[in-house]
Amino acid sequence: MIKAAIEVIEERGLIGLTLSSVSSRSRVSIGSIYNRVDSKEALVREVQAVVLQRMEKEFAVLVNRVRRRMLPLRELVPVMVWELAHHLRRYAPLLTAFMQQADRDTVVEEVGRKAYQQSVLDFQLVLLERKEEFRHPDPEHATATCFSVAYASLARHLGLDSRPSAPGQRGPEEGNWRQLVQDLGAMSLAFMMVDIDQAVGATRPQRGKAGKSRARDHLLGVAALDRKGHV
Repeated sequence: MIKAAIEVIEERGLIGLTLSSVSSRSRVSIGSIYNRVDSKEALVREVQAVVLQRMEKEFAVLVNRVRRRMLPLRELVPVMVWELAHHLRRYAPLLTAFMQQADRDTVVEEVGRKAYQQSVLDFQLVLLERKEEFRHPDPEHATATCFSVAYASLARHLGLDSRPSAPGQRGPEEGNWRQLVQDLGAMSLAFMMVDIDQAVGATRPQRGKAGKSRARDHLLGVAALDRKGHV
């Protein structure tokens, strides 16, 4: 029954999931299904529990596989972002269904929130093993922020949204997936490798004869211009 429900969601989305469609595909009678669940909503909860448990195990396996490679931080961050991206991509239709259901089901919402927090923790732990290579003054904050930004960007690209797409609306898988994943890995690494306090301080306008933010120009590699706009 659960296997059939997963297949229906992957093919038709949450809107295409009905107890009759699950009965037909699984060859389990409607009566037998109602002995286990009393509604479509209850079935989605069962499916979510199975899928998220599977996802958690798979993510733990891939994290341990990466850990055994003993990569330096500059290689580890892009690899972890790549693994996260493709992990989400494999389960995108199911995650979308759970997000849609969570809008009206607090149980599904809470289970999903806990699964997300566990993914954040797994992501952080493997990166924090290279804590001494960070230049960011707060490695825990840096890793959590990078996960949040990467997840949000990937979710947008994959169409992980609680709102069903309207006819003609741009859907998931648009744009250059490979480039997006590479850019997220590079941006995450850059954030972790910058002393953010020093960088922010350097961008503050300096008072002096020039009266302009020379430090900011220097940080961005921008030469000062004279009044005629010449370098």
